[in-house]
Amino acid sequence: MSKANSLSAPDLVLPFACILVISTLFTAGLFPFNAFPRNQVTWLPTGKGLQFGDHGVVFAKGPLKPARPKRDSSCTLSIRLQPDSAWRGASGTLLGIYTPENQSQFRLMQWRDVLMMRRDYRDAENHSKTMQVDLDHAFLADEPVSFTITSGSGGSVLYRNGTRAAGITRLGLSCEDFASQLVLGDSAVIDNAWPGNILDLSIYDGELTPQEIAGKYASWHRNQTVQESGADQHVVARYAFSDGNGQIVHGEPRSAPDLYIPKMFKVPHKKMLMWPWEESRDKLELRDLLINIFGFVPLGFVFVAYLSWNRNVSHAAIVTILCGAAISLTIEILQEYIPGRDSGILDVFTNTLGTFLGVLLFRWAPAQNLTRKLLDILRSSGQMSEN
Repeated sequence: MSKANSLSAPDLVLPFACILVISTLFTAGLFPFNAFPRNQVTWLPTGKGLQFGDHGVVFAKGPLKPARPKRDSSCTLSIRLQPDSAWRGASGTLLGIYTPENQSQFRLMQWRDVLMMRRDYRDAENHSKTMQVDLDHAFLADEPVSFTITSGSGGSVLYRNGTRAAGITRLGLSCEDFASQLVLGDSAVIDNAWPGNILDLSIYDGELTPQEIAGKYASWHRNQTVQESGADQHVVARYAFSDGNGQIVHGEPRSAPDLYIPKMFKVPHKKMLMWPWEESRDKLELRDLLINIFGFVPLGFVFVAYLSWNRNVSHAAIVTILCGAAISLTIEILQEYIPGRDSGILDVFTNTLGTFLGVLLFRWAPAQNLTRKLLDILRSSGQMSEN
């Protein structure tokens, strides 16, 4: 750009625009600015069950300890719940089982009316792998529903409301997957909250028969509770959520770890700068990607205009793109300390792409000419007001 062109722009308009855009991006990226949000978990008015809000989480105070944590042993997980909505657009993690080494070992998630089952593991070459199975139309309306997952020598089976719904052999579950820490209402590594009610949870180190599963569901459906002996030799942990108040959910038998309801919401093992494949499913949707891209286009446009016209900086385009990447990286690092936000590498990539598109837009002659005209109008208005 020539010196004449640089003088045609008001000295303060572009710097002010840069400050405004950067402030807006930090506001959008760090909202709601609350590092200590209240944990939105309450007891149901009936005293039987927990209600999870948009940011609610419950932890086990210790690891689950199946009596037979062997790779070839059988196991069963049974959970009864009621989602806030069967058509919620964002995904939510309703149950997670994790270890310090594998923080996404096993998880149950809801996405719209789909029940999603995920299991992370390491292959023979120590590469991280994810097995996944989805059950469509698992949530019909906003009614209570029961899911039971069994695993034994014949593979894994999913039951919905006491009836076999799908064979899920490829999920590769074993009793060893349940010998870990338990978290309810959210993920152990990202804020992937699931709003709804959890009514009952049982974990066994044995495979329940179809008749037992159907009988337990029928009993629960009639009475909204299941009378089950805590001395059952296969029960690893059972939570009836019948305490009714307080921050502790007691389990059966005595060896089962209690569940803790913290006063403040916090993701147990939140990751800083997660890789794209670690992100929740809704973060990979086209709508979210476009928001992250086009949200940084104004930054690229006004920043390169300021550096080119006001400062005559060499390689203004490259400097602008690097600044966009640095601003995005700063926001993502700060999001690590806000429980309601997630920190991911994918946003840095998409934000940097948006900055690049803003630079390209500035280099488009019609857009550049229109910007000059607007700046000249503002400059003329300023001179008239001074006179």
